Amino acid sequence: MDMVKELKVAIKTGKVETGYRVALKLLSKKDVKALVLASNAPEDVSSKVRSAAGEEIPVYNFPGSSLELGGLCGKPFPVSTVSIIEPGESSILKPKEE
Repeated sequence: MDMVKELKVAIKTGKVETGYRVALKLLSKKDVKALVLASNAPEDVSSKVRSAAGEEIPVYNFPGSSLELGGLCGKPFPVSTVSIIEPGESSILKPKEE
């Protein structure tokens, strides 16, 4: 799966939220289907998000930095975490084929 391509499709056709605090709130409400973490997300952010997601919610690693992830989301600032609420036409939730 091409993470960048699928994330672009999810942003364009689905519903996503940015930011790790938002992700934690959405996780507590069980409103998240998947999460994407920037490669340079701080360790404390990464561990909090991963532990809150547990085993049932997939957490993907974005191959670029938080600045690149922010740019992909159309934000003029770094984004460490993207919460996928609805994937839209993206196949980001399909199992990884490796």
